Amino acid sequence: MTAELRQVANGFAYKVKSFTSYDVNGYRFRTSSYEQSQPNRKTTSTGVFTAGQDRVEYYGRLEEIYELSFHGCRPLNPVIFKCHWFDPAVTRRTWASLGVVEIRQDSVLPGDDVYVVAQQATQVYYLPYACQDKENLNGWDIVHKVSPHGKLPLPNNEDYTFNPNTYDGEFFQEEGLEGRFEIDLTEAIGMEVDNEWVDAGNAGDEVLNEKDLQMLDRLQLGQDNVDNIPPSDSVEYFDMIDSDDETYDPANPDHEDYF
Repeated sequence: MTAELRQVANGFAYKVKSFTSYDVNGYRFRTSSYEQSQPNRKTTSTGVFTAGQDRVEYYGRLEEIYELSFHGCRPLNPVIFKCHWFDPAVTRRTWASLGVVEIRQDSVLPGDDVYVVAQQATQVYYLPYACQDKENLNGWDIVHKVSPHGKLPLPNNEDYTFNPNTYDGEFFQEEGLEGRFEIDLTEAIGMEVDNEWVDAGNAGDEVLNEKDLQMLDRLQLGQDNVDNIPPSDSVEYFDMIDSDDETYDPANPDHEDYF
């Protein structure tokens, strides 16, 4: 027998710690008594779900949270949940194809096995039907599973099903599409594929002005853009000339070195 098993066999202390809330498995659980003492609460965190070793799904409501203390060679302080478990014999799956589970909160699991280790608990919440006047809906609640905080449920093949004959339903591509394909939208959006192509019959007028040619040369060299190039005979144009240029002569602005 291992030391840990012997420690458990010796039993735990009669004095235990009690909590009104506990964080585990990415969930924050609260006891029913604590939530009932908060009349203005906006959320509920008392629903508990666990899968039994007998392959039966157990749904319940958290009543107490205890931390046990086993004295021995090493600290051993498991946290357990005391729950009101609903009778799984009256659980129904009216909409089995959609994965809907319905429980009755007025049912009770027979027996005294009401405890579960906190790490075995998954959080759920129960939503009653709005149409309580119908006999087949009165007293039944739908079970909704809660995703852990900071985590999203991973997709699986069972979550995405579709009919290959009618394509009804949903499907996903797990690894991405194989190969590649191209879509030609040239005619759809009415544009030329080659943006550099110019109709010879509509090429525009030939530029002959010397100042305009100088401006176009500067644009071609990437020195400026058409919005901020001042005329070559303006004061602003001379301000653009490099002040460190020793050949610059204000008295002779038309010198060929400046262009």
